[in-house]
Amino acid sequence: MNKNILYTATLSIALLTTAACNDFLETEPGSGFTPEYVFGSDDEAKALMTRVYSAMTEDALYGSTLASGLNTNTDVEMTGFNNSNVSSTGSDIGCFDPRPTWNVLNSTWNAFYSCINYANDFLQGVEQSGRFTTEVAPEGPTALQQMYGEVTTLRAMLYLDLVRTWGDVVFVTVPSTSTDDFFNKGLTDRDLILETLIDQLIAVEPLMEYAADLDYGVERASREYCQALIGQLALYRGGWALRPDRTNPAAPGFMERGENYEHYYDVAIDYLGRVIDEGKHTLGQSFEQLWYNECNWTTANNDDILFAVPMLRNVTSRYGYNLGITIAEGSHPYGSARNYARLCGTYVYSFDRDDLRRDITCVPYSYDTDLNQVIDMGISGMGVGKWSKLKMESPLGASSGSNTGINSVRMRYADVLLMYAEAVNDRFGPRDDAKEALKQVRQRAFAPTLWSEKVEAYVEALGSKEQFFRAIMDERKWEFGGEGFRKYDLARWNRYNEVIYDLYYQLIDWGRVANGMYVPGIDRVPERIFYASVPDPDNAGRTVLDIIGIDEYGSGTGRPAGYSTLDYALGWRVLNQETQQYETLNTISWSFRGFINVANEATVTRATPLRYLCPYPAKVVTDHRGLINNYFGY
Repeated sequence: MNKNILYTATLSIALLTTAACNDFLETEPGSGFTPEYVFGSDDEAKALMTRVYSAMTEDALYGSTLASGLNTNTDVEMTGFNNSNVSSTGSDIGCFDPRPTWNVLNSTWNAFYSCINYANDFLQGVEQSGRFTTEVAPEGPTALQQMYGEVTTLRAMLYLDLVRTWGDVVFVTVPSTSTDDFFNKGLTDRDLILETLIDQLIAVEPLMEYAADLDYGVERASREYCQALIGQLALYRGGWALRPDRTNPAAPGFMERGENYEHYYDVAIDYLGRVIDEGKHTLGQSFEQLWYNECNWTTANNDDILFAVPMLRNVTSRYGYNLGITIAEGSHPYGSARNYARLCGTYVYSFDRDDLRRDITCVPYSYDTDLNQVIDMGISGMGVGKWSKLKMESPLGASSGSNTGINSVRMRYADVLLMYAEAVNDRFGPRDDAKEALKQVRQRAFAPTLWSEKVEAYVEALGSKEQFFRAIMDERKWEFGGEGFRKYDLARWNRYNEVIYDLYYQLIDWGRVANGMYVPGIDRVPERIFYASVPDPDNAGRTVLDIIGIDEYGSGTGRPAGYSTLDYALGWRVLNQETQQYETLNTISWSFRGFINVANEATVTRATPLRYLCPYPAKVVTDHRGLINNYFGY
């Protein structure tokens, strides 16, 4: 897809007022024209709609922060922390130890509401224009009806991400014309927000066109994305969430599932099932081709991607720069990249070795100035190969900056299939349609010659509801690695605490086993990695790494002649020079410190609530004059 939609957005933003990061209502949001004038033609309306799209591309939102800056550690994505010192920059979000004073939280909060205010302004203008009707003609929705549904869908997506980040939030669906207007509002319970959003999307879904019928296709919010988002919202409304103990703001809170969750899982089955039954999307292209196309600014309208926030090359998006593979700056035409999104050291070993997604997702190397591969592995030291400047057929240039223009993918058909399978299983057990949805995802993950074993036999062996749910947990882990969705899944499943608890001790135990200790249930771990530089068969003059220790590992794996050695799990225990005793590496001891760490591990259990939500920014608490307060010990 071309990015011309954002050239229009850039023009409209130049003509219309934009919001500032410190105060999203610092400037007047209105266009200065009457609704009748602005919405007198579809072209005028579309120009105004692009304000919403353009605002979403900011670094504080989908351009960067939501992709990597707000990632909390999981068994997939992980940032390493070596001590208990709190950073002043905001990076400690990763270890569940954020601070209300961090500017990154305030900037993102205000960027969300700036974008929502543009959406509210647009929707109110459409309603007041005199051209809008909710009746769909026999020939189908009008362009204005599509845009109305489109912006309603985008607003719902924004609110979902607000709720997933903060829990209860301020909920406004009409334009705020002054700071007092907005700051006089308090929080709305997240369940009510999700219920309202679901009802709004159900109402506008018939007004919308499918991606194949839209200019710019899946770079616009389409009917199938609206359907999928209804299903996603319903799963969050029917799932678990961290709730505050309002009698004790210092308490960690508690996990609770919303009432009438069965109804919302039925809604999810209905609308996710519509996406599947209408057959507008498939998993036709390979997993490798999917991400190659994304890195080359090309997206099919009938394949895996349902919706991606459209970015603009050299202007927006840190995908491939802060998310992807590290590349040293050199004389090559690709420009540098410094990956901030790392993968947990155990993650690559969770894959079936025949899973085609593994080597696309997990990249155990970076590139030097001459584009030779350099080993890059550790507890939190592996890049995400889905995005890479080196995949670009038209490189950005040796001096290119951080803005790659790679889209921010918000919904894939694989997600629809797995959410559908999850919802059906939750209500009815591993029914045949749930199994078929899971099989479709796994078929792309394995060569056809392996389908009998890896797809059919694997899925059919899942005989109970719990077995099938565990398989869904695993499949989402392997399918969406590096995309930043794992934390949300673990929270709504009420499995975040147990997964982090188990991961903490798994990392400790791997270090123990690698150093010769006996741990029940663990026979072998990757003690060392062996690697050697060999000629790159595809690029003369460059070298790639031959790595031993991912497929074959354990005490019986020796170092071949000429290979270098990296202590992997062996290095996860270190000698304390003062006590002369071996101890767990600090990166393990402190990387989950807001939940479990070396100082409190004796008092934490798998049932202890995990504080995954961010605190409300200090400025927000002040501005809302006592209507918003922090809990969870913030």
